[in-house]
Amino acid sequence: MQMLNRYFAPFALLLILSAIYFSEPDPRDYKLSLGILAASILVNWALTKYAYRWFQWVQYMKALQVWANFIWSIPLFWLLQPYWAPMWLLFALAPATAALNTSRVHAFLCAAASAGTMLAIYHQRGVFDGGIGPAGGMAFVHAGFIIVLTMFVHALAQAALRLRDPQLS
Repeated sequence: MQMLNRYFAPFALLLILSAIYFSEPDPRDYKLSLGILAASILVNWALTKYAYRWFQWVQYMKALQVWANFIWSIPLFWLLQPYWAPMWLLFALAPATAALNTSRVHAFLCAAASAGTMLAIYHQRGVFDGGIGPAGGMAFVHAGFIIVLTMFVHALAQAALRLRDPQLS
């Protein structure tokens, strides 16, 4: 959970605030985005603060944090993607966090859900109207990157565990 708050949360904050500042979205969209961002920061902070007070619930709280971050990504992507193309990177953060804290299968399912949701939103926005085309091709590359990054981070995390504790091999 600390890895999420140390690396991914600041990146998400940078991504969202950059989208709002540099692209000047509709005032309604950026106000909603700031509200979602504030709620996500509060929830992530609370989950991290209280996770180890109830040690028996840590695994559930980590999973909750991963899926909550996936859920936050959906409206943020919907609201800001038309103004700021790099918003797709939000969908890589929850699966990468899952890769650090969960099994390979769970990490893959989270990555597939993120990639699929992103593609569904692109489809809803008309990216695939008239065939795949260059924009559709980029969307599929983004989806593939989310899955590959997740599996790579999971493999790195498992390698680090094996180095720390050789009996896990």
